[in-house]
Amino acid sequence: MSFWVSEAEQKKIKKLVAKTGLSQREYLLSAALGRTIYQVEELKPTLFELKAIGRNINQLTMLAHQGRVTTVNLTEATNALERNYAAINGLYDALDGTVASGNVEPSDEVIDDGNV
Repeated sequence: MSFWVSEAEQKKIKKLVAKTGLSQREYLLSAALGRTIYQVEELKPTLFELKAIGRNINQLTMLAHQGRVTTVNLTEATNALERNYAAINGLYDALDGTVASGNVEPSDEVIDDGNV
């Protein structure tokens, strides 16, 4: 699906999209389907930290597949994720919603089976 817009309309759309953190496709689809689009500036540091955690986990996975890492202590990453989910849920409380995957209880049990 495609459509034409004027240069002024395109600039306005790009400016709106940039404020949301969504891709242009996600923004336009949400707008066309009448979904509410939330612009939450407070999430930027949280999203930055979540992306960094994801990159670190991907790097650890690659190292594990190469046999260079056999055991990893993810306590710090788990704590960081808990802080991020708490921050996100705090923002969503005003909307009477929560992030379901943020409701994971931390485990005190450490399983060392050699897998990451």
